[in-house]
Amino acid sequence: MLAAVIALLLQQVSPAAADQVVWSEPPPPAAAAVEALPPPPIPESARTDPFGYERAQCSPLIRSADESLELCQARVRTVLAAHLGDALPVGLAPGPAAEACRQEAKGDRYGLQCGAPSRSGRASAVLDERICETRPRAQPGGGVVWEEQCRPASRRDQRDEGLTIRWGDRD
Repeated sequence: MLAAVIALLLQQVSPAAADQVVWSEPPPPAAAAVEALPPPPIPESARTDPFGYERAQCSPLIRSADESLELCQARVRTVLAAHLGDALPVGLAPGPAAEACRQEAKGDRYGLQCGAPSRSGRASAVLDERICETRPRAQPGGGVVWEEQCRPASRRDQRDEGLTIRWGDRD
């Protein structure tokens, strides 16, 4: 066994293993620069609604399965930028302007918000559902007035509305 390991080590340092492939001629010259092709044509509707065109082209039903949404958006935005030039909306600009955009809602894949984030009022942690009833009330001089009375659906405030009987910990 020891002899096999030594033979293997000797083969690795033998001059036959030292022969390496070396190019005797210089590498081939770089391919000549390919002339830039014009961008593919876009329909007139893409000029009037570039956001809609991007959504349509990058829809999971239209784009190829091996192309991700980000790659599709980059491809479509580059084509739109080539055709629209300065008329391209800021949110569709390829490059740093598009990086400033983010999804508006977590589940919405197409809703983008570009620029400073909008801040809404602080939402309450517990939503209080209410039940409202509209009832008629007679006026002293005649006539009827409709009143709307609302109460919480959880019935938390009903303890003060009438007779309650304590039965253990519950009302």
